[in-house]
Amino acid sequence: AQAANGVILVTTKRGNDSKPIITYEGNFGLSEHTRTPQLMNAYQYMVYDDEINAHFGRTEKYKDVKNDYLDGTIDPLQYADTDWMDVVFRMAPQTQHSLSVRGGNDRIRYYISGGYMYQEPGFKNTDLNFKTAQVRSNLDARITEDFTVSLELAMRQENRHNSNYDSSTFFWEAFHAYPFLPAYYPNGLPGPGLSWGNNLGILASGKTGYDKVKDNFTNLKVAFDLKMPWLLDGLYIAGYAAFDSQFRGEKKLMDMWDAYRYNPSTKEYDNIRSTTGDGNINLTQRYDDNRINSLHLKLGYEKRFTEHSINAFIAYEQSKSTGDWFSAYRRDFLSNAVDYLFAGSDNQKDNNGSGSISARQNFFGRLTYGFKDRYLAEFTLRRDGSQNFSSDSRWGWFPGLSAGWRISEESFFKDNISHVDEFKIKASWGKLGNDRVAPFQYVSTYDLNDGAMFGLDPKREKGFTIGRVANPAITWEKVDTKNIGFESISFNQTLSFDFQYFYSMRTDILTPKQASVPDYTGLTLPDQNIGEISNRGIEASLSYKNKIRDLGYYIGGNFTYAHNNIHFFDEAANVPEWQRRTGHSIDSWLVYKTDGIYQTKEEVESSPHLLNTQPGDIKYIDIDDDGSITSNDRVRIYESAIPEIVYGINMGAMWKGFELNILWTGQARAKQMIRPGSYNRDITYFNNRWISAEETPDARYPRAFERDDSFNSRDSDFWLKDASFLRLKNIELAYNIPSSFLEKIKISSLRLYLSGFNLFSIDKIKIQDPEGTQAGGMYYPQQRVYNMGVSISF
Repeated sequence: AQAANGVILVTTKRGNDSKPIITYEGNFGLSEHTRTPQLMNAYQYMVYDDEINAHFGRTEKYKDVKNDYLDGTIDPLQYADTDWMDVVFRMAPQTQHSLSVRGGNDRIRYYISGGYMYQEPGFKNTDLNFKTAQVRSNLDARITEDFTVSLELAMRQENRHNSNYDSSTFFWEAFHAYPFLPAYYPNGLPGPGLSWGNNLGILASGKTGYDKVKDNFTNLKVAFDLKMPWLLDGLYIAGYAAFDSQFRGEKKLMDMWDAYRYNPSTKEYDNIRSTTGDGNINLTQRYDDNRINSLHLKLGYEKRFTEHSINAFIAYEQSKSTGDWFSAYRRDFLSNAVDYLFAGSDNQKDNNGSGSISARQNFFGRLTYGFKDRYLAEFTLRRDGSQNFSSDSRWGWFPGLSAGWRISEESFFKDNISHVDEFKIKASWGKLGNDRVAPFQYVSTYDLNDGAMFGLDPKREKGFTIGRVANPAITWEKVDTKNIGFESISFNQTLSFDFQYFYSMRTDILTPKQASVPDYTGLTLPDQNIGEISNRGIEASLSYKNKIRDLGYYIGGNFTYAHNNIHFFDEAANVPEWQRRTGHSIDSWLVYKTDGIYQTKEEVESSPHLLNTQPGDIKYIDIDDDGSITSNDRVRIYESAIPEIVYGINMGAMWKGFELNILWTGQARAKQMIRPGSYNRDITYFNNRWISAEETPDARYPRAFERDDSFNSRDSDFWLKDASFLRLKNIELAYNIPSSFLEKIKISSLRLYLSGFNLFSIDKIKIQDPEGTQAGGMYYPQQRVYNMGVSISF
C-alpha cells in the first residue's frame, strides 16, 4: 500500500554461537559548510545599492559615506565593515560512541548494543546542541528443533536544544543584514544588524530563547517460526507482532533581547529592541503521541525434490496507526527564570489539539518454482485494503511475475565461454498500489471556525463552513512496472556486471482538479484519480576486484538513467500549448527565454521589451510574436532540478593491514534556478554586474538590482545553471593492528581510521553547493565532515 516507490530493507545485527564478543566504536569529528556564500563588504554594498538608486532616479544614500570608506576617515561607531557569515558560523564538533556485546550457544543467541551521539551546530557563541542515546537488544531462542522465537527491543531518545528561529532564517538574516552595521560595538553591546534590530549574532546564539524538543522512540517486535514436519515436510508458519511509538515533548520560549544603535548626537547607545516583537516573553508547549501496531502471519512451504524446488507462502498483515497532540500557549511572563505555563498571563492564552487514526489490511502470497538451479519463475499476488478509500473502492488486486534463466549452466554456454563464471537473464512485471493521500476524502468535511456572527448584538461564535467536497470514487494509484536485464560474473569471480532496463506507468494518480475549476467557487476539491506519469531508464553496475601478492584492490561503479514524462495533468484550458506540463517531466521549468543583456537604448527600443526596460536589463524573447513581453512568452522546457542521471564510483585497496576506501557520487542532466537571493548580497553579482556598454559589454550578470526587481528577477533561462557534479562523498584511511600483536594483550581486533565526508565537488555552480536548494544560498548548507575513530573488540 505504501511501497509503490520502492522500499528500504533494514537488517539489524544479531547474536551468534560464540563466546561473548565486546566491541567499542567511537569517533570524533568536525563539520563545516561545504560552500558558504561570500557577501559584499560594506563599501561594495553601498556602491551596489546606490547604483540601484541611480537607476530609478532616487537619491544616492551613501555618496558621502563611500568616500569616507575609501580615504579611511569613516567613523567606526557609525559604520563598520561586518562579514556576517564570519560573525555567526564556525567549524562544529561532533562525537559518537557505541558499545555492543554479542554471543550465544546453540539454544540462545543475543546481541545488545548502546550508543550515544553529541553534535553542535555550526554557530558561534551558542549552547545549542543535539544529543541522542539509544539501546537495542536482539534475542533469538530455539525452544525446540522446530520452534524458534525472537525478541527485538530498541529504544532511542533524541534531545534537540534549538534556537527558536529556524536555521535557514540565519542565512536569510545574513543576506539581509547591513554589512556597514557592527555586530558588536567596542564596548560589547550588540549592534542592530537590521533596522528593526535582528542582530544575527544574537539570533544564532540562542539568547533569544530556545526550542527544546525531546523525542522518545520505542520499537518492540516479537516473532516466531514454527516448522511442522509432522504435518508436511517443508511446511512452516511464522509471524510477528510489532509495536512502534514516538512521544514528543516540545517547549518553545520566545525571550526578550537587546540591540543597540550608536547615536552620534548624544554619544549614547540607543536600545532599539528589547522586545521579541510583541513586547513580551511567551511560551508554547506541545505534546505528540503516535503509535503503530502491526501484525504479520505467514504460512509457507519450502521443499526441494531432486532437480525441482518450490517455495510458497500466503500471508496476512494489518497495521493501525493512532496519533494525538495538544498544545498550550501563554504570554507576558515576568521573567524567563520560571519557564512554566502557570507563570504566564491569562491574557490571550490559547490551547489546541487534535488526533488521527489510520489502518490497513493486506493479504498476499508468493509462489516460486526452480528447476535444476537454472530456471526460476515466480508469481506474487496482493490484496491490499486501505481506510483512505470508501468501502466500494477500498480493496485492490496487485499481481506480479518474474523469471530468471542461468544461461551459464547450459552446456552450450559452458563449453564455449569459459571466462564467464555465471550469466543470468531476468525479467519481471508487477503492479503495485499507492494510498499516500489524505484520508476520508470520500466524505464531505466541514471546518470549525470562529468567524460566525449571530444575533442583534452580533459576537464572534464558532460555526461550520464547507470544507472539502467529497469524492466517493477515490481509489488506489497504480504503478505498472516492467524490467528486463542480466547479471554476469567473469574471470574467476573478479569481474561482475549487472544491467537492467525498466519502464513504469503510474496511472490513477491522486491529485485535485484545481486548474480547471475556478478559484472563486471557494471549494476545496478532493483528490481524483486523473494523473498519468511514465518513467523509463536503465540501471547498471560494474565492479572488479583482484589481488597482487599482499595488495588487494577493487573498483566499481553504478549508473542510473531515468526519464519521466507527464501523460496527463489537470491544466486550465487557456494555457498555451508551449506552457503545458503534459508531455514534459515532473517539475520542468517554466521560464522566459533570453538573449543576453541590453547594451544601449537603441537596442531596447528596436525589440519587444517590458515597460521601462533600460540598458543593463535582461533581454527577453517574444515567443508568441505579439510585439510585447507577457507571461504568455514563458516556455516549458524539458530540464528540471530532478537529475536524469545519477552515478557512483567506489574504489579501494588493502595492504598489510592498511585500507583505503573512496566513494564518488555524481549527477547529470539537471538544472537549478540559481538567482540572486534577497538584496543580492553575494559578491559574485557585484564583481560581474553590468555597469555600461563601454565598461562591461561582456558582463555575466545584469545591472545592480533588487531581488523583487520586475525586470531581472523573473524565472528565465538566464538564471538556469547546469547542476551536474562529481563529488568526493567519502574517503577513509584505516589501519588494522596485526592480530599477532593483539593476541598478547587479549584484544580480538583493533582498527583505527581517518575519514572525510563531502570533501569537495567538481561542478559549475560556484555560489552554493550543487545539491543545495534553489534559495540563492539562503538555506542551511550541506556539511563537510572530518572524522577520526577507533573500533576495538575483545
